[in-house]
Amino acid sequence: MSGSLLNSFYGAATRKDGAAEQPAFFFDRILLTGFRATGKSLVGRLLADRLGWVFLDTDALICRRIGCSVADFVAEYGWDRFREVEERVLMKLCRQEGVVIATGGGAVQHGSAWQSLRRQSASVWLRAEERTIQQRLASDMHSEQQRPSLTGLNSDHEITLLLSERNPIYRSGSDFFVQTDGRSPSELVEEIEHGLTVLTEKNRYF
Repeated sequence: MSGSLLNSFYGAATRKDGAAEQPAFFFDRILLTGFRATGKSLVGRLLADRLGWVFLDTDALICRRIGCSVADFVAEYGWDRFREVEERVLMKLCRQEGVVIATGGGAVQHGSAWQSLRRQSASVWLRAEERTIQQRLASDMHSEQQRPSLTGLNSDHEITLLLSERNPIYRSGSDFFVQTDGRSPSELVEEIEHGLTVLTEKNRYF
């Protein structure tokens, strides 16, 4: 992780040119949520660049904190221990401003921590059809190393099960969603920017 990202995690976030800037929106943070392989990290980086904000990835922050990969940590300590670390990272991010945060697929399941993080944040659900997720994961050689199985089921069955559990939580934990199937990252960034502008306009009347 670069020094600028570490500084933004442990201190105040600034524009990449070093000048502090007040967000143009009514919120301080943009949260990208959704299942794995929906493009949160790539889209998040592009969106942060477009806005001049800092990009943070919770998985990268967690790995920095635990000193190893998610797969190695889970193999030794289990998923429950990982979720404890993830929750602490989410709570720490509540103090950040001017950041775009790509969150892990299960982050939205931390009820109280997620609600705390959503305050003064805009939450965007990056959604993809089950078949699209299966294809993307199948073509990613590093997927299992980065995110070991949660259930012990084969990949397709696990995706089906987890989506059935999580999609309602993604929906209720987000301000709006964008459909990522067959869309380029730049198209998604444009749609998210439009959604954020609409969200800001609506907020002026409440």
